[in-house]
Amino acid sequence: MDLSVVDCFVKVADARSISAASRLHRLPKSTLSHRIRQLEDQFGVELFVREGHQLHLTDAGSELLRHARKIRASCDDAVTAMAEMHKEVAGTLRVGSTGEFGTTVTSELLYAFQMKYPQIILDVVFLSARQPFTDVSDMALDGIFHWGEPSDVDYVSRRLATASYGLYASPEYLAQHDQPASEDELARHRGLIFRSTTRLQPWHLSRPGGPETEILLTAALTANDYWTLKYFAVAGQGIAYLPGFFVETECQSGLLVPVLPEWRSREMAINLVYSRRRHVSRRFKAFVSFCMEFYRRRERDQIPRYFVEKIAREKL
Repeated sequence: MDLSVVDCFVKVADARSISAASRLHRLPKSTLSHRIRQLEDQFGVELFVREGHQLHLTDAGSELLRHARKIRASCDDAVTAMAEMHKEVAGTLRVGSTGEFGTTVTSELLYAFQMKYPQIILDVVFLSARQPFTDVSDMALDGIFHWGEPSDVDYVSRRLATASYGLYASPEYLAQHDQPASEDELARHRGLIFRSTTRLQPWHLSRPGGPETEILLTAALTANDYWTLKYFAVAGQGIAYLPGFFVETECQSGLLVPVLPEWRSREMAINLVYSRRRHVSRRFKAFVSFCMEFYRRRERDQIPRYFVEKIAREKL
């Protein structure tokens, strides 16, 4: 089987469109179309069906994709093995990230890693929080940034940091509505509430050594995106329940301040997870070591970070 044909198939499958794959990878659409037809003719099956503007894998296409990813991973491992003969850290590193905070947790770390190892090519996949680890294995990811511990025993988990949720609002909002002095006074405030697929997310809070309290305010806004909640909090529209690291830059800039700062959620672990069964390359060993050290020296490094910026109305 021609490896370039396999590579084109994976690119189209990931983009779900020949046109999108062409733009993303700067390949002629005619080349991609021809190579997909080559595979379909070779195996005598359809690999894609079209629905609207998107291509969806058939059962045969899904099975081929599973093997194609393993083929590409083996090729990457061969490149890595050759690089290791020269003591280089090089090749493609495929990293997944679960949860809604991937851009905050993952992007700055990956940026710093590539600055240290410029011969590394990064391939980053953001995953559904409910995506099973069996699906992740099929994607041939080297490692995954994951909230909590994996339930699958075939995975190694390395704790990178911990994080907890707290309440945050803008100084303007608190000037208008007064800073609550106790959790009971939260009831008169506007809540910016995260909504999962099945329900609204309560605020689980406790003081050090005290019992946990579950709070759910009347919502001024519900959204299934934490960036939207943070935006509305900065804009002065209510109180949001967010992880401390997620609002770090906004708090430093004075755009947000803690509300009832002694009340926090339980600590949650941020882990780097990887399969016990997969070959651990030199590049991934370097990556694990880098991740373990990154959060210890994060404050010393000048790393671009995501944040919400507030622009004065008169400038609009």
